[in-house]
Amino acid sequence: MVEPAADPEVREALTELDLYLSDIVPPLVVAGSAQLLLGRAPELVAAAIRSWTAGQYGKSGEASVSDYLYHAVKKIHMLGEFRLVPQEPLEAYLAALKSLVLADCPEEERAALSENLARLGEAAAASTAAPVARLHRKSAESRAPSGGAASAQEEAVHRRLALYLHRLESQARQAAVAPGGAALSDTLAAAAREARTAGEVEGYLSKLRDLGLPVGTADVFRALAGSLPAWALAPSSEWQQAAPESPALGAMRRMVAEAADPLEGGRRFQELVRAAVERFNAGSLPQAVSTLEAAERLIAEKKVDAGTAELARSKVGEALDPERLKIAAENASQHASLRRLLGFFSALGPEGLLDQLAREEKRDRRRLLLALLEVHGEPARAAAYEALAVPIREIAVEGWYFRRNLLYLLRKIPRPEELPLDEEIDVTIRHADLRLPPPLVREAVANLGQLRHEKSEVALAQLVVDLEQALTRPDDRDTRELTQLLDRVAGALARLETPGARRALVDDALKRDPKLGDTAARLAELSSQDLSEDGETVGRLLEALKANLPFKLFGLALHQNDQVLLHTIGALSATPSPAVRSAFEEIVSRFPDKEIARAASRALEGFRKSGGGPGAAAPATPAAGSLSGDLEVFGLPALLQSLSDSGVSGSLTLRDPRGQVFGALRLKGGKLRACQTGALSGEDAFYQLLERPAPGQFQFLRTPDAPDETGTGSLKAILPLTLEAMRRHDELKQASVLVPDDVRLKATQTRPSPFPGEKDGMLQKDLWSRVSRGATPLECETEIRCDAYRIRRLLAHWVEQGALQTD
Repeated sequence: MVEPAADPEVREALTELDLYLSDIVPPLVVAGSAQLLLGRAPELVAAAIRSWTAGQYGKSGEASVSDYLYHAVKKIHMLGEFRLVPQEPLEAYLAALKSLVLADCPEEERAALSENLARLGEAAAASTAAPVARLHRKSAESRAPSGGAASAQEEAVHRRLALYLHRLESQARQAAVAPGGAALSDTLAAAAREARTAGEVEGYLSKLRDLGLPVGTADVFRALAGSLPAWALAPSSEWQQAAPESPALGAMRRMVAEAADPLEGGRRFQELVRAAVERFNAGSLPQAVSTLEAAERLIAEKKVDAGTAELARSKVGEALDPERLKIAAENASQHASLRRLLGFFSALGPEGLLDQLAREEKRDRRRLLLALLEVHGEPARAAAYEALAVPIREIAVEGWYFRRNLLYLLRKIPRPEELPLDEEIDVTIRHADLRLPPPLVREAVANLGQLRHEKSEVALAQLVVDLEQALTRPDDRDTRELTQLLDRVAGALARLETPGARRALVDDALKRDPKLGDTAARLAELSSQDLSEDGETVGRLLEALKANLPFKLFGLALHQNDQVLLHTIGALSATPSPAVRSAFEEIVSRFPDKEIARAASRALEGFRKSGGGPGAAAPATPAAGSLSGDLEVFGLPALLQSLSDSGVSGSLTLRDPRGQVFGALRLKGGKLRACQTGALSGEDAFYQLLERPAPGQFQFLRTPDAPDETGTGSLKAILPLTLEAMRRHDELKQASVLVPDDVRLKATQTRPSPFPGEKDGMLQKDLWSRVSRGATPLECETEIRCDAYRIRRLLAHWVEQGALQTD
């Protein structure tokens, strides 16, 4: 008698079993229902299999009734293989179930089915084109298996998932894992990457919640984001097209795109974006950028409605850590990645930042906004110029500090050469007006000093005149502030490096009116310029020098103005013309005990060292080009991408935080010539460096291209090597979840099989020998001369097939 399925739990379990037989849900999801059904009579499941077979039969011309019956029993048997149900009770249950299933099989097919069910644990799985995704077929000499490789691969995935859950369950029972812990995050990420559908991920979360772990999809996004590589490749069409999508990013997109409804999809999308923000706040800009790229792709593919996307863009970015933003903005090497992160959030684009800047009253916050605008570069400069070009109205109402910030941005962000200079100068000159607040005028003056044009020269020279008039006819304005502004204008004139600008500067500097401040000190602005080609300026300065030298009256040496003399000597100290040299030598000869003689002597010594006189040192040989920085900031793959795209030759040295060399690469024309790390060399060493990224510093010393005495055959293109290394890095992390660094593995009765694609039999023999004697995976990596991926993947393969198990 078939036990009636009156119990709602039993009915639900039978429904789940039906879905499992049709490959709609994975083994992990049906494990709980299977446990329940094992406690009921086998006739109940036999009836369910009979009903399921009747519904499937006839939908494919190739599959027989016995095929479906075998498939159903095989699927239940797999639950034991995956260790999702206790093995011994399942075997006893299957013995009874097989007899019941055989009774339902047509007589002409019964013998073959009986034979195959007897060898169930050994029979190879095959598939047909039946509606079930993967129909396990009974073996027969007359029928060649089709799709066996695909079935084996899918079974391996399910087996790994079962192992993940088994390990997590064991840790949970030992109270060794908690939400947010590394073990849980690693397992969640591994399971989500392996899952074929978002529904499977939901099933895993349900199992974890049954273990008492309050996890949700937000935890999955966090785990996946944290599992991403700690680097981000710079945008490059060749590299972007060649690089496959990370499995972790693919899992994120599936979870959003396959949500049950748009509301759930929108909620998950926001969780994904929050995960990116959390990774940035934790200090991993590359992981944040990669996660946001998955969000961008979802938007581009219209998997998320526009309103949901805009809500995430406008609100979630508010949680970004300001201090982290400041640190990243101060590091030019992070600007490319930071620009990609900022571009996702509407409030952090150029227009959004400028809008905040216009309203922000706190100085520290304004500084951060300016730094982020600098990161955006040319688009931010264009937006700042557009805002600055708006005519000035009531400056007190408008906020002068905002215009000052806009001028600052125009000066700090390089101006594109193709932009017309005249218009920008005109806009800047409008702000160099003494009727405006002095800080705003100072900023305009600084900008004019960078804009080398006749208009800048005329405007600054006129400003000198206006300031001198204001200082000699004082009103209620602060004369100290005006004097400081005059000093700034003198510096801006000097930076123009034109004869007219220098004349205006010298005219002001040689005036003796104390109301104008220390005018002679402004000559120091010329101390770094060689004025040899500007005969008029040199002549005027030499005249001033001669006019202020000490003279004798009635046998007494009278000083006129030593400070003017010292400033004049300083102004000429980078001008090694014959007239200047002669004047300085005369001062040294006539006034050997005076400060002016010592100043002139220092200038003459500088001429000799720079090659301007007898005994001058030979010019130093330029040092070879070099590049250095922090590996955690650049990321080795992105650094290699840059060097490869540049086509450079040279040596790249990697040092750990203690300064010890742990990696060395030689490049020729942007290709790899040699690589070494530890005992590994060549491609193995290259892969190891990216599989096991380490913190530290790098230094690249560029060398000239030279003929390659060994030919070009030994050179390897960086792109394919890097892509392969990145794939290995990802699979290594996945394998490490199954075989952590310090786990002790022991051999079972199952014979280990070779890993597909691994051709080194000696490696497999050596590794098996070591691990079966108790060596940990990390010890194996240290002792065996091979990159980490090949070792860890072999160990994971043996655990998956049951040849190894953890203690």
